[in-house]
Amino acid sequence: MVLAAPGHSGHSAHVIVRDRYFRFSCIADPIDLETAYRIRYQVYCLERGLLRKDDYPDGLERDEYDAVSLHVLATHRSGEPAGTARLVTHSPLGFPLMRHCRFAGAYEYLNDPAYPGHTHGAEVSRVAISKTFRVRAGDTVYGGLPRAEGTRRSAGDVLVAPRNTPEILVGLCRLIYQASKRRGVTHWMLAMERSVHVILTRIGLKFVPAGPEVDYHGPVRPYFTTVKRFEEELYKASPERFHYFVRDLEPDLVPDFVRSRDGVGPPEVASV
Repeated sequence: MVLAAPGHSGHSAHVIVRDRYFRFSCIADPIDLETAYRIRYQVYCLERGLLRKDDYPDGLERDEYDAVSLHVLATHRSGEPAGTARLVTHSPLGFPLMRHCRFAGAYEYLNDPAYPGHTHGAEVSRVAISKTFRVRAGDTVYGGLPRAEGTRRSAGDVLVAPRNTPEILVGLCRLIYQASKRRGVTHWMLAMERSVHVILTRIGLKFVPAGPEVDYHGPVRPYFTTVKRFEEELYKASPERFHYFVRDLEPDLVPDFVRSRDGVGPPEVASV
């Protein structure tokens, strides 16, 4: 099973990023991969009922695309697993969403499995945040909107999450972005619910609706963006958050427009 393929242009694919409260890592061992599958089982099978739990008697939600994916894991500083996502790379299997979704209009060309650009594309999927970190009023299964640090939980709780779950979601997205840059991925496809699209858009992570809504593990529609467009839109929406995304990225992978405006070395940013 492939846990992490070699990086692009000599860059390492095994990456660990530490924030104040969470560690975000590209999974490189079977134990962490099993942890990711358990989080997915908890969210997709037990909590949301989008997948049949009887199909996963070992409590591990997985499919054939996992072998051609890069998996990322968020872990709280206490050691508690917090969330996961995967980047499905191009392979003879195609992409998961193409079995259910149809691209339309200007993006109809993406429906063709033989489209040459697919070799540089990837699908972001199986984003799951542990229920342990979704306890605040207004949180969804993907977290809530960014807000100021809330009050601590009761003294009897082992975990203290001073920020709400977008910190986990944004951290996972940052690692997916950096992994994509290192692998030479030029564009992303996603199948997501409208509520997720709203959350991502409000924090500057913009994806374009690219087809009609379908029932695919719930009501979703396909979205698309190029990595270049994603970078430009994020920089325009929030230079600070953009610098958070490119922090620790190899200088030759930092977008040219940033190097020309701000210099190669992005400033350290403590928060998102």
